[in-house]
Parts: sequence; structure tokens; C-alpha cells
Amino acid sequence: MCFFKLLEPAGIAARSLQECLMIQLQREYPDEELANTIVASHFIPFAEKKWKALAKELSVSLKEIQMVFDLVQTLNPRPGAEYRQEKTSFVIPDAVIEVADGELTVLTHDDPLPKISFNATYYKQLSASGDEQVSRFLHEKVHDYQWILKSIEQRRETLTKVVMKIAEKQPLFFQKGPNYLKPMTMKEVAQELDIHESTVSRAVREKYVQTPAGTFELRSFFTSTIQTVADESTSSSTVKNAISLLIENENKQKPLSDQEIVEYLKNTDGMVVSRRTVAKYRDQLGIPSSSKRKRYE
Repeated sequence: MCFFKLLEPAGIAARSLQECLMIQLQREYPDEELANTIVASHFIPFAEKKWKALAKELSVSLKEIQMVFDLVQTLNPRPGAEYRQEKTSFVIPDAVIEVADGELTVLTHDDPLPKISFNATYYKQLSASGDEQVSRFLHEKVHDYQWILKSIEQRRETLTKVVMKIAEKQPLFFQKGPNYLKPMTMKEVAQELDIHESTVSRAVREKYVQTPAGTFELRSFFTSTIQTVADESTSSSTVKNAISLLIENENKQKPLSDQEIVEYLKNTDGMVVSRRTVAKYRDQLGIPSSSKRKRYE
């Protein structure tokens, strides 16, 4: 036996995920013969959920393979993670949107903005030298300083305008919650503020806003439009939430196919989306296909 098979926690230093899980099974569940056999000799088809062929090859039922799957789910695929220490990262919101008596108030935080200062004493001392080359150098640096100050102020003003526009266009989001997010694009906001779309993109990049529903990245407010049967529109974020809810409450023995989700969204929520769109959103949510969500019990 290799020395790393004796290390703690079980599975650490293994050469592959398969070996990691195998070590844990051998140590913690040595009597589970089917589980040990499947992970040791049939790991790929088992992981890819090609269970019908696997069940036939091993002469076992799909329910038995399901039980092995549930057992493997209790194992730790990253046993070394507990030794990894990461500093807790905190998000400092660049703006705050508050709701009081139904009215929205927008506040911006200047703390995240860079701070610069001008050393007037040093400037006066150098100016008194009378050297023409020094004077040109000082003039350039004063110009740079003023340009930076102006750029920072423009950046603050642009961010404030964009956040105020978001608050103006998304009142129900801040009053009732994320499920009421309406479709809104950067191009739309840029046109209303009479600025370039790329300016909006730069203004919201890696910026956060604190709201009554939590702290959100500003980019998350910009979503594509999904048509509804009532000739209205909804946001892609709302559609994703609806898909998640449908799959969460589905019959796990007969999971919904992407086409069935399309029909449910149209008939129940009035959302008109294609099967391809549902598949794309499902992938973005990290949800596997219906064949891989199926349970055999």
C-alpha cells in the first residue's frame, strides 16, 4: 500500500479524484462491495450516469447504483481543503440605496475612491529655484494632478448617475426584492444618460451597491429581455429564478426535460423562451440535464 493511503484525512495526496474517493471508501466503508467495485473499476460511466449499461454489466438494479451514488456523495472530494486558509474578503459597497416611506434614496461612498494630495510646500520650494527646466516639470505635474482630480470627480459623478438611473428604473426590485428585477441593458441606460455604453460598463465594473435585499454587483442589474405571452417583457434573471424553482420542486424520479420547462414557463408564468435558452440558463446555473438529475427510487 502506498504511504499516502495512510495519511489523514483519508484521500489527501491522492493522484486523482477516483483514487481519493476509493481510499475513503476502502477505509470508511470496506464492506460496501458494490460501491468499492464501481469506484475502482467503473468510475467514468458511473460519474457520467451511464447507469443502465452499468447495471446490466454488473447485474444489479438501478436502485442499487443510486444507493452507491448517494454514498459517494457523502465523501469529501477535496480532503485537503480544510488545511487551506483564506482571508475573509469583505465587499465595501460603492453606493447605498435605501427605502423609506416608499421613497428611494441613493448615497455614494467615496471611501473606495483613490485619495491623492498635492504637496504645496514642496512645490513652492522648487518654484523658487528659477530653473526653467524645473518650472516646466512642475507645470506638467500640476496639470497631471488637476487632470487626475477631474477624472476622479467625473468617475464619481458617472457612478452616481448610473446608480440613480438603476434606482429609477428598478423601484420594485428595491421595494419588494430580486424577483421583481425588470429587463434593463447598459445601452438603454447610456442613451438615457447621454453617455457611451462603454462608459456605463466601466462605471459599474467591480462595483457593488447595498440594498434592503442585500449587497449586489451593479452588473447584475443589467439583463436581457425575455418576451411574455402578454406582450410584456421580463428579465433573464427572473427566468433563471423560475427555472431553478421548477427544478427544485420537480419529481426527481421523472425530472423535467428542457422542453417541458419551456412549456411550464409559457403556460404558468407566461414566459416565452426556447429550449436552447432553457438549456443555456440551466448550464449557467450549474444544473445538470434531466437524465443526470433522475433518481431511481
